[in-house]
Amino acid sequence: MSENEYLARIKSDPQAAEAYLRRKPAKHRAEMHMLQTAFTALGQPGGTVLDAPCGVGRATIWLAEQGYRATGIDLGEAAVATAQREVRRAAVAATVERRDVFATGYAGRSFDQVLCFRLLHHFAQPELRERLIAEATRVADRHVLISYLSPCSYTTLRRRVRQWVTGKPLKQYPVSESELREVFERHGFAPLLRVPRNRFLHSLQLAVFERAR
Repeated sequence: MSENEYLARIKSDPQAAEAYLRRKPAKHRAEMHMLQTAFTALGQPGGTVLDAPCGVGRATIWLAEQGYRATGIDLGEAAVATAQREVRRAAVAATVERRDVFATGYAGRSFDQVLCFRLLHHFAQPELRERLIAEATRVADRHVLISYLSPCSYTTLRRRVRQWVTGKPLKQYPVSESELREVFERHGFAPLLRVPRNRFLHSLQLAVFERAR
């Protein structure tokens, strides 16, 4: 997906934002379990976390419920409005703002951790992936947690076969661990741990990188 295609898919439409709230409960629990595993391993409850992008606020609310000082950002007007409403409904202390993940406007190292969940795999171009990571590492003081799709999984292989059979282009793009590591190392971060949703069956992974310099 190009940057223009990304901008076109941002949840500025209220119906699209509301539809995202109706994700399958089992899928939501599995993804929040990934976050719990990663943040528990970091052992730093109560710190500041930027959820970028926050979508309709699922992870932002979860982080606030765990005691983190959570800030969610998204460029979609409807997504931000929905996330703000859901934060109020959950009665948690969290901030949701309309900002661009590629240029957040925050000062460098403003947050202890930055979470970028379910976004990287939408970009086919390495240049866009690097821009996203560059901004995340700029505003993160200690860690960046970023999800990606592994090329070595049953789900990814199934998508490749479907592409070969139908000729339809991919909508989700896997990234190798080595590529991800190289980009983060260029921005002063080293790999710390990886949390798979399912080691072999599911392609979704959550990588944690730690500031090295």
